[in-house]
Amino acid sequence: MAILMASMDNTIVATAIGTIVGDLGGFDKLMWVTSAYMVAEMAGMPIFGKLSDMYGRKRFFVFGIIIFMIGSALCGTAETIVQLSIYRAIQGIGGGALMPIAFTIMFDVVPADKRGKMGGLFGAVFGLSSIFGPLLGAYLTDYIHWSWIFYINLPIGLVAFVLIAFFYRESVEHSKQKIDYLGAMTLVASIVSLMFALELGGKEYAWDSGMIIGLFALFAALFFAFVYIERRAEEPIITFGMFKNRLYSRVI
Repeated sequence: MAILMASMDNTIVATAIGTIVGDLGGFDKLMWVTSAYMVAEMAGMPIFGKLSDMYGRKRFFVFGIIIFMIGSALCGTAETIVQLSIYRAIQGIGGGALMPIAFTIMFDVVPADKRGKMGGLFGAVFGLSSIFGPLLGAYLTDYIHWSWIFYINLPIGLVAFVLIAFFYRESVEHSKQKIDYLGAMTLVASIVSLMFALELGGKEYAWDSGMIIGLFALFAALFFAFVYIERRAEEPIITFGMFKNRLYSRVI
């Protein structure tokens, strides 16, 4: 249910975005409604995934559900497109905690011989969100109000919160590690620089302008700094060694 909320959010918003802009205005800031969510979610995924390894999955998963619900409630009350973009970023922070931790919880509690089936069910959620998200968004926008594309997350999130809070039991033993603050900062800053360059390029500034070239250069510098930091960090956010270890399987 948590994955359904996070994955359906962009698909359901895409259908209603025309009506939202018609009510709130700010057509020139239209793309930030989607981009703010995606930037916050992508930046948060490796950070919350690492924190859940260190301090436990349950607390950060519950945190993600609560933040996502708060962001959804705020989005429904937005009066300007700027407010909506800010509230969408809050939603994205919650989504950044939900997506990676949901899968790690599944691998923690499901036996190895059943993980393939459960992984398929998790994957099916993404397919359902891409199909029913736009349909649901169109229905709510046309027959109720566009704010309900955000409010609908509240009952789903509440049920997910109750199930996790009262029925999920995890081990009290967690590995104590150092937090890679420098890696986290360079990762977030690089993603934000790239998104600003892609959003502003060709609209607010020409692609060959100093602003856009500077943003791309800043992204490249921060990204290489992130890679450098992660390769030398004692407890990196992203362990590059995992890309060298490949698992091969054969179907007989």
